[in-house]
Amino acid sequence: MRTPHMDAAAQPCAPSRSRPPAPQYQAPTLTDELASAPDGRTPEAAPAEGTPHAIALRLSERDEDLHPINVTPSQLAAVARAARETGTSRKLLLATLWQEQQWYQHVDGSPDGPASFVGRRLNRLFAGTVKPDKSLGITHLKPGTARRVLERHPPAFTAEDGSPLSGMSDAQLAAYIEGKPNEAIRLSAYHLADLRTRNPYGARTDKDLFLLYAADTPDVRERNERYGDASEHRGGEIRARGENWDRISPALDDAMAWEALGEAERLTAVAQLAAEAPPVVPLYGTAGAGPEGARPQ
Repeated sequence: MRTPHMDAAAQPCAPSRSRPPAPQYQAPTLTDELASAPDGRTPEAAPAEGTPHAIALRLSERDEDLHPINVTPSQLAAVARAARETGTSRKLLLATLWQEQQWYQHVDGSPDGPASFVGRRLNRLFAGTVKPDKSLGITHLKPGTARRVLERHPPAFTAEDGSPLSGMSDAQLAAYIEGKPNEAIRLSAYHLADLRTRNPYGARTDKDLFLLYAADTPDVRERNERYGDASEHRGGEIRARGENWDRISPALDDAMAWEALGEAERLTAVAQLAAEAPPVVPLYGTAGAGPEGARPQ
């Protein structure tokens, strides 16, 4: 008679059906937690999307290659008025100011200053002599486009005596666009509205209009309609412009969201970043923030 021990030794071993032992719980280390967050912050430290803290954090980490919109508070107010007047998106107008601003705005930080004084007069000189179709003003509007806007909307653009501005000479029109930046914004707002209302095909989104502002051609409209807001199916300067929209759009969303916050909310959000002390720098000036942005005190 075999003993149990001898039976076990004599029989071939069958695969075990028992469950493997449960792994023992190991508490995550600080290194594990830091590695799980792409920006190096622990999950608990990441602010919730859409909160003032999150907006401030994104503004503080803004791509340095995105230059600011170099305009004055007067022009920002003109953007808001033109958006209400024409139904054109305020974001689209701000993006147009960012894309089209003149070289002298980068020098002076606004359309005012010595470089702007020289630049505006050079533009008028070129428009009146060697390059009559030169784009003018802080929205880089061609004189022919501006004249069409004046002719289509005579009641909106009148002189002090009530006469329509569409009767201006080419030289007067160039001086008007270069010398009155707030009116240049209005002209561009009406032009963008016309691009959509006169022919909605390929002009359904702000990005569509942003591209059409540069080139209102059948090809651009067809690609807008076919590919929507995708930039990769474009070519040349239109593709570069589309990619610029892709870069500027989220930054403008955050800048407008920051501007809409109350002063107490902005101060609280900046205080929450005090440990890192990054500057909160929107793409354009807002109440309570100087040219260097808001910084924790």
